Amino acid sequence: MKKVIYVLCLFCILTLNISTCFAECTDEVLLNAKNVDVDAIPQTEDLIYYIIKISNLTPDLYVEVYEDDNETTTTYTYDDSENGVIEIEHWYIYEKVNYVVSVYSTEEGCNDEVLAEIEVSTKKFNERYGYVACEQNPDYEKCDPFYEPADDEEQTDEEFYEELKEYNEVNEAPFWEKLWNGIKEYYLYVLVPVVVVSVVYGVVIYSYKAKRSDKN
Repeated sequence: MKKVIYVLCLFCILTLNISTCFAECTDEVLLNAKNVDVDAIPQTEDLIYYIIKISNLTPDLYVEVYEDDNETTTTYTYDDSENGVIEIEHWYIYEKVNYVVSVYSTEEGCNDEVLAEIEVSTKKFNERYGYVACEQNPDYEKCDPFYEPADDEEQTDEEFYEELKEYNEVNEAPFWEKLWNGIKEYYLYVLVPVVVVSVVYGVVIYSYKAKRSDKN
């Protein structure tokens, strides 16, 4: 058996060429795979859900999409796209879900090799979005339907309402009160540079006058 394989390889090398016998993905295919883009886009206008958008797919590529929510893998080809764009609706928003998009080529020589792998994740739905307080304050950061708190951030509803109250007090305050509060909060950032510049300027003036006095 080994002799047969050896003879076949030798024949291939002698009659054709190495690049034909051991074909690889072309640079064009590799570049196309590298250009595939994946985004997780929240939809919040009428209904709340996510769209997993795969862009820049070309006829010589296909993708396998894995999601860890139900551990399924789905294959999409260029024929499933609209001008190279595939949009997958994702409706389960009560937990964070991770997607892995693996890019393959239909061209011979790529040998079912993963040419690119892109990971995206959805965000968990913010249940406070439905609170009356958030309906009244839609611009407040923590009322965003997909607000993502820091890993170490734990906040009770009481703390949330108190923080929202302070937020409203600041935003509803008169202009001059906001200006004064800003000055009180950031005055050191302004005062310190002014003092430093004044001291340096004073030293330069003093040195200049001292030199002139010595000359006189």
